[in-house]
Amino acid sequence: MTKDYTIKYSKRKTMGLYITKNAEIEVRVPNGTPQKVVADFVAQHQHWIDTHHGAVAQQVAERENFALRFGAKILFLGHEFPLEPVEKPAFGFDGQHFYAYAQMSAEELRTSLVGVYRTLAKKVLGDMVKDLAKHMGLKPKAVKINGARTRWGSCSRAGNLNFSWYLVMAEEATIRYVVVHELAHLIEMNHSPNFWRIVEQVLPNYKSERERLKLLQKKLSVQCWE
Repeated sequence: MTKDYTIKYSKRKTMGLYITKNAEIEVRVPNGTPQKVVADFVAQHQHWIDTHHGAVAQQVAERENFALRFGAKILFLGHEFPLEPVEKPAFGFDGQHFYAYAQMSAEELRTSLVGVYRTLAKKVLGDMVKDLAKHMGLKPKAVKINGARTRWGSCSRAGNLNFSWYLVMAEEATIRYVVVHELAHLIEMNHSPNFWRIVEQVLPNYKSERERLKLLQKKLSVQCWE
């Protein structure tokens, strides 16, 4: 059965199929393309549509099901901790629970938890950079925390290391890989064979941690934190 789709005309010269992040099917075609031609094109690519639309639709469903609400479990250092309400205007993490004021709105709750994560990230990553930099004989100028969703870390030419607060949702070994990766850029500002040799000298199993990072990225892609 053919799913509903939207036709978008433009000056392009070829026809193309696209699944949007909201699981809508778009057929982008040259101006003046007859609808019969478009329909035939869609029919010819029905298997592709079924495969890719199903995957995106599942992501949409997971994204809609994710909600920061009391009773939910959220990640820190690879472990899930419950989010619990408290009867006073406060929020934080006590080592066993994330907690927040019971009367907060959904947006206030989200903003507060992001603040908690940023504080945790500053401590965890600051300590880890200090230890690993000493081990590697390096001296980064500063450690900064940001809210990047698609980039776990970066190293500037000025010697500043930047990390996403989302990173502290990962297991410690995985976080260590990202820190070593960025510290290695203080020596090699590229991804040359020599760069990877530096990483491997510190973390012989870095490839497995890189795969764990990809799995976390996939999980977070359906969660709306900011």
